[in-house]
Amino acid sequence: METYGPKLEKAIRDYMAENEINATGQTSSSVSSGVFETSSSIVLAIGGSKAFTVLQTGRRKGALPPPVASIETWMRSKGIGPGNNKSLKSAAFAIAKSIGKYGYKGRNISAQAFLRISKMLLKDTSEAYIKDIEEYLKNSTSKNVN
Repeated sequence: METYGPKLEKAIRDYMAENEINATGQTSSSVSSGVFETSSSIVLAIGGSKAFTVLQTGRRKGALPPPVASIETWMRSKGIGPGNNKSLKSAAFAIAKSIGKYGYKGRNISAQAFLRISKMLLKDTSEAYIKDIEEYLKNSTSKNVN
């Protein structure tokens, strides 16, 4: 599974770039993966900065608004300027307030990226599983049982 973490990270970064989700590059560069084993499974976990988590899962309505400074940085990176003779800070404040009030749905980025590599993952894991079964059968039938 360790080999698939970097592949999924790249798929996430590519998805974010293609869909113009990543304004400054900081959010996509924060994406990381880790493999965790339990007694019954192996888990490939994806994480990142708080901004990635919000982009991924969303933000409930009524929650605290995001930091105005983060919105300002996003606006500058996207080339979005304030309208109606407002300052950048006041426009960012209005956007942050709206996100706090109405929430943000989230984009489920990792699931979208996973779809891109799922065929490769399924093929590779199937081949490894078949190899393990063949090895098990070979070993269990080659023993002399009397």
